[in-house]
Amino acid sequence: MKTSTRSTAESQTEPQPELYIGLMSGTSADGIDAALVRIQGEQISLQSYREYPLDPTLRKALLELNTTPQISLQKLCELEFAVASAFSQASRALLQENAVSAEQIRAIGSHGQTIYHAPQVPMSLQIGHPAFIAKQTCIDTVADFRIDDLAVGGQGAPLAPAFHQALFKPQRACCVLNIGGIANISYLDPAAGRVAGFDTGAGNGLMDEICQRHFNREYDRNGEIAATGRVNQALLQTLLTHPYLQAPYPKSTGRDTFNIAWLDAQLQNTAIAPQDLLATLSEFTAASVAVAVNQLGVSQGDLWVVGGGAYNSDLLARLQKRLPALEVASSLSVNIHPNAVEAMMCAWLARQRIHNRTIALTDITGARRNVVLGGLWSGI
Repeated sequence: MKTSTRSTAESQTEPQPELYIGLMSGTSADGIDAALVRIQGEQISLQSYREYPLDPTLRKALLELNTTPQISLQKLCELEFAVASAFSQASRALLQENAVSAEQIRAIGSHGQTIYHAPQVPMSLQIGHPAFIAKQTCIDTVADFRIDDLAVGGQGAPLAPAFHQALFKPQRACCVLNIGGIANISYLDPAAGRVAGFDTGAGNGLMDEICQRHFNREYDRNGEIAATGRVNQALLQTLLTHPYLQAPYPKSTGRDTFNIAWLDAQLQNTAIAPQDLLATLSEFTAASVAVAVNQLGVSQGDLWVVGGGAYNSDLLARLQKRLPALEVASSLSVNIHPNAVEAMMCAWLARQRIHNRTIALTDITGARRNVVLGGLWSGI
């Protein structure tokens, strides 16, 4: 970083811009989201976004942990190193594609790959050790965000609502719904000064796995297959009895709960066509979100959808039908890239850590106090 020649008074009124890289791999483990983010004061702008696929063998090993979370120490170490190396490669590729040098980046924010989330322990394990990312890129790296929240009694997730408030800067009450493998919702009410949010339950994850099992597709593009199916109401009602959905918030969940093994157990003695199963799962995600909106007491406003689900027109239509009082739309409507939001969050979290700024999570995760999140690994 260059040394500013401006006076102290000037620098206080006009903070210097900084560049950060945010790295994220979600519960679907379908790739690494990498965002180059410029932050100046409270202004957050996306400079570049790319998705880098994970090696298929690595992805298969990670997905297997959703249903069989037992692993040898040697295998854990191998995955730790493999994920870190993939994150490092993504960072270097992003820099090269944008003709940006490592010296221009203030820090990398890496979420890592969650392989086990257990707030009841309390513990949450993300792999992809930041020491390797820092040393391989020669850039300071911030990581292990969730554990600091758990250490003060929080759920460790979701961290997104605090960032959604900073990014969307709403003028009126609204919701931001992130639909990845698991879905989470943020409620932002600037008039009341309220920011709340939690994981709503299943997102795209179960639908993706059914597409891979029955249709030889990674996912249901635009929800085209689900749109041809009919919802099995009996199965839907069974899925909606999951105790997590009605549990009070703060709460968080993951693919260790809503996974294909759980779904198969619900399907016992149920004959259902694959397209009908996809339609039912799409409705299940929409219904779970409607339960969450009701828990939050939201009666009107916008619901901006981010994540892969923002591109699923069938799911968006189901959400709108279940939430007629809300205006459901992709975040593209407000010029925010749906797929880039979580990686941008990691860049923002790195910036907050670099400047030792606490994150307001007491009303979101249930933490006893707001704390600085993340550890810092030097790139030197």
